[in-house]
Amino acid sequence: MKKSLIALAVLGSVAGVAQAQSTVTLYGLVDAYVARTKSGPAGAEVSTTVVNSGGTAQSRFGLQGSEDLGGGLKAIFKLEQGFNVSDGTTLNNGGPAGSTSFNRQAWVGLEGGFGTVQFGTVWSAFDDVFYVGNPLFDSFVFSPGVAGYSLGGEAVMSQYNYNFIQRNGMRYTTPNMGGFVAAVSYGVDEKIASVPEQTDISLIYSAGPLTAAVAYEVVKGAAVAFGGADQKYTYGSAAFDLGVAVIKGGLGTSRNVYDTKTNDYQVGVDVPLSSALSLTAGFAGSKDKGGRDTKRTGYAVGASYTLSKRTLAYAAFNKSKSEETGLADKKYSFIGVGVQHKF
Repeated sequence: MKKSLIALAVLGSVAGVAQAQSTVTLYGLVDAYVARTKSGPAGAEVSTTVVNSGGTAQSRFGLQGSEDLGGGLKAIFKLEQGFNVSDGTTLNNGGPAGSTSFNRQAWVGLEGGFGTVQFGTVWSAFDDVFYVGNPLFDSFVFSPGVAGYSLGGEAVMSQYNYNFIQRNGMRYTTPNMGGFVAAVSYGVDEKIASVPEQTDISLIYSAGPLTAAVAYEVVKGAAVAFGGADQKYTYGSAAFDLGVAVIKGGLGTSRNVYDTKTNDYQVGVDVPLSSALSLTAGFAGSKDKGGRDTKRTGYAVGASYTLSKRTLAYAAFNKSKSEETGLADKKYSFIGVGVQHKF
């Protein structure tokens, strides 16, 4: 009996160690807003009231975990799905038609002193850089360069058309080396038309008040249909913390499948007024060269109020315009309020 109790105690100790070495976490974010939008050709805009999901960040839930393999090496994984709070549907995020599961992230990898490697559906290295200079909560809804997706289906900044997710992907991220972190990600096409071949590289420097970054992306998915033209994006961004405010912005150039070149820029500022209340504002613009003579501009202002460690309320206003030679101007405006909660 005594030996049995000792054996049980040893087994319990071993189980406790194994449990401590392996962790799995359920997490998520729920974000919803109500807004009034106005869009369309100048003089003929249409106003709409909407209740939508993902004002400051896309609503999502996921599982992530790691296992200590010893010697500083860890096995890691993440499974993450986006969804619409407004109607309960899942988000496809550019994935294969009919897919519904874990379309934001779905990967497994290894992490150690050499850095991190991931395999599966991963964030592109380009995505690491874009957020650095993006004002208005780095939001795809409120930011001055992107809310203009209602400008006839295009954003103010062409950079927002970059592919932020790489499917059939592989990614390597270096460890921090004196403030520098580099990453490269690659997605193979596997001869599937809906999944393009994509390569991204990025370099980020962060030390003290300064963060500066540069990235490049090339997408070859439309090469055959458009005579060999690839989508290419080059972008540099930076943010500097002055204490009383964070100044941020970015410059970039892109070339789309029609071989049209676009130059983009944006500037912004985040101003913390207290530990809970922050103001943010930004301006963005772009101009096409080759094939089209189009100029787009947009500006936005917003505020967020932290209600707790996991919950915040926010409000924002955005206005943008597209001017193309020979066509009526396209206009878009937006005013909305919302709530975000993390779990």
